[in-house]
Amino acid sequence: MMAVRWEQVRQEWKQNRRFRLGLLVVLMVLGLQAVLMLSDRQKVLAESYGREAALLQRLAEASRESAWPERADQAEAALAAARSTVPQVSSAGLAQAELQAWLSGQAASAGLQEPRVRAEATLDVPGQADLWQVIARLDAVVPPGRLEGVLLALSTGLPWIQAERVEVTEGRETRLGVIVRAYYRKPAAPDAAEPAPAEAVPAAAGVSQ
Repeated sequence: MMAVRWEQVRQEWKQNRRFRLGLLVVLMVLGLQAVLMLSDRQKVLAESYGREAALLQRLAEASRESAWPERADQAEAALAAARSTVPQVSSAGLAQAELQAWLSGQAASAGLQEPRVRAEATLDVPGQADLWQVIARLDAVVPPGRLEGVLLALSTGLPWIQAERVEVTEGRETRLGVIVRAYYRKPAAPDAAEPAPAEAVPAAAGVSQ
């Protein structure tokens, strides 16, 4: 069956010039597509190689940079300086009280009416064992023309006191609701190497004879 079919194709090839030309055109188109595909692939590979070579060059230059240890020390010192500006409190309750007092002070200075401040939660900061985060809410009535001043006052607590949500409801009176998140440092842990203070020995009430 296959031999007969192949013989028919051979005869068609010999006798039909149009068939030969058509087949050649098909082969040329397929060959051109293959060349274009290879060219696109080579272009992608060349671009990828260029990017990787440039990255390798930058890494090689960075590895020869002698200032990296000094820069690392500077970054560590800057981080320590920034952390030292976080307010320190002795307990979670005091952290809440500090934030409530700050919000009350901002409300008073901005002239807010009927201010209500409440702490909602005190949580550990993930990945920062020495920090607390306190979430609190301020609700108040804003007198006309005072809203911009309130928002400006709230921004004075940055970066350690951040307004996460501001709700302004306008009607017969303008009401403001603000949710803030504040960060506080926990008290420093006692030095384990430091000896505990000796207990006082009570004085003798008398001496028996």
